[in-house]
Amino acid sequence: MKKTTLLKILIGLVSILIVLVSLSFINSQSTNDYKEKIGEIDVERYSDSIVVSRNEDADLTIKNREIRNNWNNYFKVSNNNFDYYDIGGIENLQISFENDSDYVVNNAYVDVCYIIDNGSCYKTESVLFKNIQPHSIVTQNAPNSSRGKKIRLDFSQIYSDDLNFLYGQNIVGTRSSIDPYFSKD
Repeated sequence: MKKTTLLKILIGLVSILIVLVSLSFINSQSTNDYKEKIGEIDVERYSDSIVVSRNEDADLTIKNREIRNNWNNYFKVSNNNFDYYDIGGIENLQISFENDSDYVVNNAYVDVCYIIDNGSCYKTESVLFKNIQPHSIVTQNAPNSSRGKKIRLDFSQIYSDDLNFLYGQNIVGTRSSIDPYFSKD
C-alpha cells in the first residue's frame, strides 16, 4: 500500500511539473507575440525633443537637420528706416527678428555694427531676442549711437532647444559635418 501511495504522489508531482512547464512555455510565447505586436504599432518616442511616432522619427530628424543646415533661410534679421545725421549719429533704430521655422527660438543675439564714413565699425551693440515663437516677427529698439550713418547686422548666436540648434560665431567643439549646428545642450 505504501508503494501505491508513493507512486500516486510521484505521478501527481510529475503531472503538476508538466502543467507548470506548459504554462511557462505558453506565457513565454504570448509575451513574444506581444513584443512583436508592439513593434508593429506606432510607439511614441522622442526625436529632436518632440514626441513623435516611430514611423515619423526618421522623417522628423531629416527635416530638423535640413532646417539646422539651412538656418539662414528660416531665421532672418532686418532693420527699419532709422534716423541719422549728416555729421553722424543714429537714432530710432529698430531691429526685427523673423522666425520662419516650426520651432521656438529660445535666444538670439544680433550684433549691430554702427559704421562710420571710412567704412569701419565705430562700435558694436548686441541685441537679445528671447522666446521667438514659430512663424513670427519680433521687433526691438536698438541703442542709439553718437556716430555712424549705416549699420550692419550679424547673428552672433541663435539657440533653439526644441530644434536642438545652436549657431554661434565663437562656438568651438566637435561638430558633425552633416549636422554642424546640432546641439543637445
